[in-house]
Amino acid sequence: YFLMRQVPFGNDGDFSRQAMIGRINGELANDLGNLVQRVLSMVNKNCDGKVPTKTGHENLAVWGSLVTAHELRDELRPLMDAQSFNQALELIWEVVRDSNRHIDTDAPWKLRKTDPDEMEAVLYTLMETIRHLAIVLRPFMPESCDRILDQLGIDSNSRDFNSLHEGSNAFDEKSLTHGADLPKPEPVFPRYVDETADS
Repeated sequence: YFLMRQVPFGNDGDFSRQAMIGRINGELANDLGNLVQRVLSMVNKNCDGKVPTKTGHENLAVWGSLVTAHELRDELRPLMDAQSFNQALELIWEVVRDSNRHIDTDAPWKLRKTDPDEMEAVLYTLMETIRHLAIVLRPFMPESCDRILDQLGIDSNSRDFNSLHEGSNAFDEKSLTHGADLPKPEPVFPRYVDETADS
């Protein structure tokens, strides 16, 4: 992940231990890992460990992130064909960062008390966004993304680009199934602690 994110493919690039730790902690642990862990922990706690319902998504801030995630496949293809992997990853990370911002906007932990149905819609929409992100990231981090998809309850035969939505207006038969049991979430990207650094 670090090399494809940091260095334009086919070119020379700089490598440093601190730069690698920065990518691991800043992007994998904080951005993507935190997104996955926050969402799945809330689902585990507030939805009985089952895929929540998807009604009411039209008015959610997180709906915008899912629409953008729907568009990733077509936007990534020319970048992957050109081996512009660092640009492809930046495109994906725009959705990761937007999703984290939208969690704070929709605040499902507050909706739990005021509007439980909308809370479930927020969490469902975030789970669908994470499903899209994990699938488009699989070529870069197959084992880690499979661990994410395992926690979403995604069958091993439904993890390629053909499993993604076409269009951005609705959920379809490829979407997560409401009420499906989910495993207890576990962190996928732990923070790296540099034990050699000065304390």
